[in-house]
Amino acid sequence: MLPLRFIADALPDSVASDFQNLNKFSEQQFVSLTDILFRFLVEPKEAERFLLQLSEFAAENGMSAGPLRNLVKNLLLVPQGALKRSLSAEQLKEDLVSLGLNEDKAIHFSSQWKVHYAVLSRLAVGQTLMVNQLVDMEWKFGVTVGTSELEKAGNIFLQLKLVIRKGNSTENVYMELTLPQFYNFLHEMERAKASIDCFS
Repeated sequence: MLPLRFIADALPDSVASDFQNLNKFSEQQFVSLTDILFRFLVEPKEAERFLLQLSEFAAENGMSAGPLRNLVKNLLLVPQGALKRSLSAEQLKEDLVSLGLNEDKAIHFSSQWKVHYAVLSRLAVGQTLMVNQLVDMEWKFGVTVGTSELEKAGNIFLQLKLVIRKGNSTENVYMELTLPQFYNFLHEMERAKASIDCFS
């Protein structure tokens, strides 16, 4: 087997055998399964619907739901890895053929990849940006005053309280910045906002 682009590590043998089992599917079965899979990738929050569709697919085609779920779990490794490595449809097709999937099925899967790639990339960027989401921010200015001649002029500083969502909980993060640090922080926040706006 040629080296695969979508994954750096060696794949278990069960993955390759699952791809060869996909060759036993009729063209219509493979198209239907691919549609179910890409619908889930585009709407990952709809896991219940995805599992229901897999169960219905298994029942309609006289298959056991458990082995089908395992096969789909291994099939999901490909688009997830391809997304991380920004593979083109052609590169993905070559990986699928290397895994033992026949040419027609590999072409169909990679064409669906090409159709959905922009949406999947946007979702991946959104998930990355949502890891530590800034929920709220409070600030207040202060002035330090000293007793020596050098310190009498005072230093202006900014106290920030950031509320950050981490998973299902929030955490307060406190920062104290001098005025130059604050302007640098503001500049970085504006750059981050501009980057996010590019993907929206």
